[in-house]
Amino acid sequence: MAEYYTPAIVLRKDVKNDKDSLYILYTRSLGKISAIAKSARKITSKLSGHLSPGRIADIRLIDKGSFQLLDALSKNGGRSNKEIAKFLYFLDNMTPYNQADPHLWYIAKEVVERLEVEPIVYREILGIMGFAPIEKNVLLKCNRCKKIGTQTQYFIMSDLVFLCANCLKDVKIEENDLVKIV
Repeated sequence: MAEYYTPAIVLRKDVKNDKDSLYILYTRSLGKISAIAKSARKITSKLSGHLSPGRIADIRLIDKGSFQLLDALSKNGGRSNKEIAKFLYFLDNMTPYNQADPHLWYIAKEVVERLEVEPIVYREILGIMGFAPIEKNVLLKCNRCKKIGTQTQYFIMSDLVFLCANCLKDVKIEENDLVKIV
């Protein structure tokens, strides 16, 4: 049974049982993990206030085959907006479990602290993950029309493809599944 103390960004919170919560966290030292917080849904719980999505918290957890949250102390006020919610959704869907990446951690932490996301941040993260060239001046090719251009480009998470603005008009896609990268 290992014990960890690490900073984490709360990506998502789900109901586990009557009194428990399941948290999806992106941590500096462990990457993306899921952790159960026992009795976090009780009215007397001290954990739930520190673990709302969008908060950065110092967490203490143990690994007993699955992670269990023991303590949490949030650092920021937990303010969130539509941009940050979309960014958290992006991180949750695009990052694999148990793969720590310090560069990605510091980018995500800065975005959550500033409460704003520039399209170039999505491109940088996609570059770190190997989906796009890391160099910012390299133009991307639309997966539909195959044109390489300077116009606005988007990344569709469900299909892992890049589309230009013209091709995006012909595709029906949920707003949460789409990020502007240029």
